[in-house]
Amino acid sequence: MFQKVCCFGQVHLREWFTVGLPGWPEIGGGAIAQYEASSARVFVTGPACSWKIVFSSFCNRDHRWRNAVGALGELRGHRCGDRGRIEAHLSREVPNALAFGNRWRILAHPQDWHCVVFHILCLAAYACAFWLYQHPKIAGIAGPWSRVAFVAASALMLGWISGIDVGVNFHNHSHRPIFVSHFVNRWFGRIWTFSGGWPSFFWEYCHVTIHHANLLSADDWTLPKQNADGSFENFQRYLFTHWPWRVAVHLWRDLTARRSLRRKSSRELAIFVALWSIPFWIDPMMAVWLWVLPHWIANAFVMDSGMYVQHSGCVPKSSARPVSHSTVFVSNFFNLTMFNIGFHLEHHEHPRVHWSELPELHRRLKQDLIDGGAHVVPYGLHHAAFLLAGDEERRRRFGEQDLRYTTNP
Repeated sequence: MFQKVCCFGQVHLREWFTVGLPGWPEIGGGAIAQYEASSARVFVTGPACSWKIVFSSFCNRDHRWRNAVGALGELRGHRCGDRGRIEAHLSREVPNALAFGNRWRILAHPQDWHCVVFHILCLAAYACAFWLYQHPKIAGIAGPWSRVAFVAASALMLGWISGIDVGVNFHNHSHRPIFVSHFVNRWFGRIWTFSGGWPSFFWEYCHVTIHHANLLSADDWTLPKQNADGSFENFQRYLFTHWPWRVAVHLWRDLTARRSLRRKSSRELAIFVALWSIPFWIDPMMAVWLWVLPHWIANAFVMDSGMYVQHSGCVPKSSARPVSHSTVFVSNFFNLTMFNIGFHLEHHEHPRVHWSELPELHRRLKQDLIDGGAHVVPYGLHHAAFLLAGDEERRRRFGEQDLRYTTNP
């Protein structure tokens, strides 16, 4: 059953629609719903609004206890028993696409070609670095020091783009699969995350089932450990101990807990190892410096630093503090070049909103963020990491609010 709640501004209009199962061919009021094995999608032909979605008992989202990969986030989390959430719907293109016919579409959203191109360029960068390593004269490598310089520069650049490709780009895919075909989504995901040192299923499990479902709770082991006062552990300690050490321990405990998860995890791990080992068959030493090292940089310095700054100084969501669980980074340049990942609070509130529509969602929710006391900063995640990695004075500057988002400007 779906309850439409138009809640932007001062209007609160509720309409109930009963969905016929199992095919869900249509709902009343000009809306169309399609149920899929991994996600439920609702398309509305009317003006932009938000939806209160109450899941039936068959819609399971807890990976730890069920053999399902959840891609939907509830307003109050993905926990068992929490079957409702408010989800914003902003896209105006879907009805036309549905009328045209799904069989002629490849991408689920027109803007997702950016994601595909970015990943292809990431793989091409690795291929280029491997080729230059194998042809030192063309690369101008004439001795050990020039080789060190080439490896250092290449590893830093490859690690940078890999961290973005998985931590930001694939992150979007884990919430909103970019292809219409389930088969293509599954296999493109597998060749997406192996270039960042992850099996795709493992990354989705960590992000969707653990992080989104248990944000800032004791069960969210993807975030830094918390001190007695609720603050995060030291920035550098988290970066150097989280991936792969803590992640491996937690994944082993979680994914071996049930037989169904063990089978799926073993299969996905085998596929990952087959793909990830390819550079070692070409040149083991090259693989260490231009494959393993970039993956460590990608995870420790790009993805982990992002996780740290997005929720540093935040508190679990409550009725008293509903918008204090994430920081919003409103730098236009940063969001333009990072798939709008800076609108992180909005993403946690509405994880099914497409990344290209987050600026519009942010604009509509701006007053709510101001009234609720959300932490908003005028820069991006990278400058935030610089501040939080520094001394007490630099960390204090991170806590300052963007003056455009204060109740008394």
